[in-house]
Amino acid sequence: MKEWVKLEQAIQNSGLKEGDRISFHHHLRMGDRIVTLILPILSKMNYKNLTLSASSLLGPACEAVLTGIKMGTIAQLETTGLKPPLSTFLEKGDLGIPVIFRSHGGRARSISSGESPVNLAFLAVSAADRSGNGNGTQGPNRFGSLGYGLVDARWAEQVILLTDTILEEGLKQISIPSEQVDQMVLIPQIGVRKEITGGSLRTTVKPLESLIALKALEVLIAGGMIKEGFNFQAGSGGISLKLSSLVAQYMRENHIQGGFASGGVTASLVKLLQEGLFQTLYDVQSFDDEASFSLGQDNQHIEMSASRYANPDYKDCIAHQLDIMILSATEVDCNFNVNSLTGSDGRFIGALGGAPDTGEGSKITMVVLPSFRARIPSIREKVHTVCTEGKYIDLIVTERGFSVNPKNKDLMEILENQGLHSVPIKSLMNRIYEITGVPQYPKLTSQKIAVVEDRHGKILDTIFKSDCF
Repeated sequence: MKEWVKLEQAIQNSGLKEGDRISFHHHLRMGDRIVTLILPILSKMNYKNLTLSASSLLGPACEAVLTGIKMGTIAQLETTGLKPPLSTFLEKGDLGIPVIFRSHGGRARSISSGESPVNLAFLAVSAADRSGNGNGTQGPNRFGSLGYGLVDARWAEQVILLTDTILEEGLKQISIPSEQVDQMVLIPQIGVRKEITGGSLRTTVKPLESLIALKALEVLIAGGMIKEGFNFQAGSGGISLKLSSLVAQYMRENHIQGGFASGGVTASLVKLLQEGLFQTLYDVQSFDDEASFSLGQDNQHIEMSASRYANPDYKDCIAHQLDIMILSATEVDCNFNVNSLTGSDGRFIGALGGAPDTGEGSKITMVVLPSFRARIPSIREKVHTVCTEGKYIDLIVTERGFSVNPKNKDLMEILENQGLHSVPIKSLMNRIYEITGVPQYPKLTSQKIAVVEDRHGKILDTIFKSDCF
């Protein structure tokens, strides 16, 4: 049985030193209180020039990281996404060292390969036993899957497990085993359960988005993609979630059972599992309490690590077994490159997430998006930031038509034979420009504020400071 220690003592015991890399997972999302607890303590203990590796940064964590940067505690960031006020600070180039953006699979690869080794991981679990085993499915602040944290637990030099609940009777299931844990810390509260749902997750009631989802469903049906045993994933945007519900309705009406659904799991996906529409759910992140509860109860609802999900070095990762992947985007260009991280002005408004991983791995990758937002066209000559390369995208769908990537001639022919006609992407762009006008691109300075890595570790794009900020 391991000893439980105070947080400051655990940090001191870890051997953390200046310039080391620390990590956090973001499964508590908007309700996370771990980052806000730990960074001020690190500053008080006079740690400097640390690199922060996070699976993503949301809500209060962003403000805590910004304070840590200003205190000199944090010198460099590695993440898949971030939000204000941290994003606003970075857009101005005030960090000095470019942020490294990695996809979920890319982060798992870089950690497990030793390319970006984690010296000290701070991992929250919603419940632990006295031996130091932990999970995210029990306790008052349960959050479900520990998929992103499992990579850190496996590969970090030192692991500090933090919880607000010790179960004397033991755990129903173990996500992080005690042999991967170096020290254990009991704190008053790891986070706020009711705030876990939030961030990028959004359902839709907008007629325009419903129309896009209906058009996308028509393409999927005409292409024969919704068939017995197919494997499916959709993003967390409103159109993607609406499309998922339409796909489910089509499956009911046509007595189709899918193989698995994967990715971030919501209550709606849990219902599809319970209904028998899919045989299995693979869960890297639980988006709501219904998903968290299901993960702890249903053997067909399976927790998976970010490596099993999307690490390109992981044999038969789930991303490579997908038949259909539905992506959201801020913009797409005439080479089908996808931007899911920045706006056309360079503002950080999204994240890489698992899009580059599933986009590359899936047999069919579809991007769904409105043709313009606030009179800013979503299809352009060139995206501001390449996040997912166009060679991995099969088609895009808007309310004004769809475009099949010329690389997928078979799909184009199948749809044509079903009476659905693909619009050349430049023609679709010009249709949109007739409404919005030709967009002006921001002027960029020579100052690098971020780099985007592809999931294999090569620099895919560089983000320069815009004169807008």
